[in-house]
Amino acid sequence: MTGPASLPPGKLGLPWIGETLSIARNNHKFYRDHFAKYGPVFKTRLFGINFVIVSGHEAFHQFATDPKVQRGGTDPVSVEQMFHNSLALIDGPEHHARKDVMLEAVRTDEAMAAYLERMQQVWGAHVDRWATSGTVTVRPDLQLASAELTGALYTGDRSKAHVEELNEILAAMRYSLQILPLPIPGTPYAKALKGRKRLDVLIEQAIQRHVDHPEQYDDIVSRMVAAAPRHGVPMEKLLGDVRHLIFAGQAGFFVPFILLTMVLGQRPELRDRARAEVLEVSPEGQITLEQLERMTFLGQLSKEVRRFFAMNSATFFGKAVEDVVIGGYQVPKDWGVIGAIHINMRNPEVFGDPATFDPDRFTAEREAAMAPGSYVPHGDGERNHHRCPGEDMVTIAIKMYLTLLLRKLTWTLPAQDLTLTNELFPLPASGLRVNFAPASVGAVS
Repeated sequence: MTGPASLPPGKLGLPWIGETLSIARNNHKFYRDHFAKYGPVFKTRLFGINFVIVSGHEAFHQFATDPKVQRGGTDPVSVEQMFHNSLALIDGPEHHARKDVMLEAVRTDEAMAAYLERMQQVWGAHVDRWATSGTVTVRPDLQLASAELTGALYTGDRSKAHVEELNEILAAMRYSLQILPLPIPGTPYAKALKGRKRLDVLIEQAIQRHVDHPEQYDDIVSRMVAAAPRHGVPMEKLLGDVRHLIFAGQAGFFVPFILLTMVLGQRPELRDRARAEVLEVSPEGQITLEQLERMTFLGQLSKEVRRFFAMNSATFFGKAVEDVVIGGYQVPKDWGVIGAIHINMRNPEVFGDPATFDPDRFTAEREAAMAPGSYVPHGDGERNHHRCPGEDMVTIAIKMYLTLLLRKLTWTLPAQDLTLTNELFPLPASGLRVNFAPASVGAVS
């Protein structure tokens, strides 16, 4: 007869502070080091709260689906302030209703098809410039292009001033999640908080324009405005959720774009294979949703880049609302619970040779064999629970970007520092300098 489950390994450290400084210095390294030392489930203390951090597909899936674990109440102050009034920080029926509103705007085929022309126009303009630019540092270009698409898909404002303001605000908000939340005037955190409040004004104005003139818009906000009454969601609840989508969306585009441009520059055999698929399915003209769905290898690349790189170290934080056993360990009531996204997808029991970039992990047959909780770059569980609503949109966006790039260009990477930065979303320290050249029409480079 076995006794009650024990607490997982790990250390709580000093009162209140625990291991807060360690995770603040490098949150990605914190998870990797603790996994190496303690295994897939471990305990820690962060921001004055005791936490159990879980990985391993079974434990992660339980974390994402067990009603004994709910979101909210344990996130850092910076997260609460940057995602104020966002559905990411609540649970239950209200969360599900608000998520349903989001899903109508960012998941249906009809919605995705409506956005494709704007995606192609924005990213295609940058690819056209690269064709005549020679050596380009792609990070600032792609970051700005993603901010421009934010204007095209949310606010309806694509002016240069608006796009540059969005880009600056979102960069400050990302940085705020890496530093201590000290709102002292003149500090980066105070700048981020001011930026978040300014973003709320821009979103509030955009929502009002969409309410007053629905005939003028067909975008994410217009679809959320139309869907909200059907799901019983008051219009004032949309602001925090649109802010969340805008924040996640910009990085959700430019981060995988940069990393895939780097990988395909390092691995020309993968680039050639991807280009052959593009030239077969969509060699020119307007890119359609049907064409994107047929490009299976581009889909495999889009999934492997999100598995391989540490785009998200962890989920938003949860809380055990009663005692629960996860991964064989006790999680006491009122302890925090975190799903460790990236180390979960480096599990060698699921992903053999996890440190190798291998898009063939995601052939239809191999992906179908994966257990729930294995591949979780956007979380896990039901779509209208705490799984990212933009998961499919990111896949479509990556395929669109690669199609535009591979139709026209080939490239190499000059000598540079490709060490990944210690950012919320680590990227090459150089900003990724790329030598672009026109690709021969109809030929693989």
